[in-house]
Amino acid sequence: MSRRAAVLAIVLPVAVGAIVALSLFVAGERRALTVSTALPLVAVYIGVVLSIIAAVIVTVVARRGRAEAARAVARDEGYRAGRGEEREAHRRFLARLDHELKNPITAIRATLAGIDPAAAPAHVEVIDAQARRLAALVGDLRKLSEIETRPLETEPVDLEALARDAVHALEQQRPEARGRISVIAERVPWSVPVLPADPDLLALALDNVLANAVKFSASGPIEVRLREDGGGAVIEVADTGRGVPADAQAVVFDDLARAANARDVPGSGIGLSLVRTILHRHGGDVELRSREGAGTVVTLRLPTA
Repeated sequence: MSRRAAVLAIVLPVAVGAIVALSLFVAGERRALTVSTALPLVAVYIGVVLSIIAAVIVTVVARRGRAEAARAVARDEGYRAGRGEEREAHRRFLARLDHELKNPITAIRATLAGIDPAAAPAHVEVIDAQARRLAALVGDLRKLSEIETRPLETEPVDLEALARDAVHALEQQRPEARGRISVIAERVPWSVPVLPADPDLLALALDNVLANAVKFSASGPIEVRLREDGGGAVIEVADTGRGVPADAQAVVFDDLARAANARDVPGSGIGLSLVRTILHRHGGDVELRSREGAGTVVTLRLPTA
């Protein structure tokens, strides 16, 4: 039954009754109809009428609820489809960019290999440095494209052990960071849980965040803090470095984004975008809090599953 037909079915009997009553009143009909009914039957009639009214109300509310649920599902499916198309378009863009940049960089570096550095040492050094920078950028773009599509290889991951391994590896690569990084894992009232995750991808995300902390804080302590959070886990990497300007904090996770005060430090602008992609692949999220000139806290959140 359509909505209009349902409304007519409810309104029409009332309207007909009102018209008949008005006609009788205008005609001067004043006779009264007295119906004698036992009180118990009156209670039964009232109960039946109330039940019918309640049934109508419940039916209408249920239909509206189902309709709203159907609209919500349709909106959610549309959103997911849109996000899927967006991710696929982004992946294709990265693949094309990788392809377009790879060949020119290879040609530049091959040409440099045949030039005598003694002829123009300064120029050759600049060109070689820029070619290496572009090569690193292409590598990061390729890595980001692969991470967006490769299947997760999950296994139980001890996040504290993962963090300590990441710190040890970074200290081997960057001797200036030795003794500055501490890992603090809360154990009271709950320890950090072992979570199902892809250990290689999580290690890559943590490596990028730690590398940023070291790059942008020439001195001062760096803390890696782990805690349980509603059955999931939180990893915070905090430093006392130069910080991120307020106007750049909303875009630092975008591809190729770099804050104005970071241009003097080598980097591709892909690292935090890669971190966000890895956390989203795990159903988690990442956020950044920073104060320019004071330091930065990057928070990685991982759900139970």
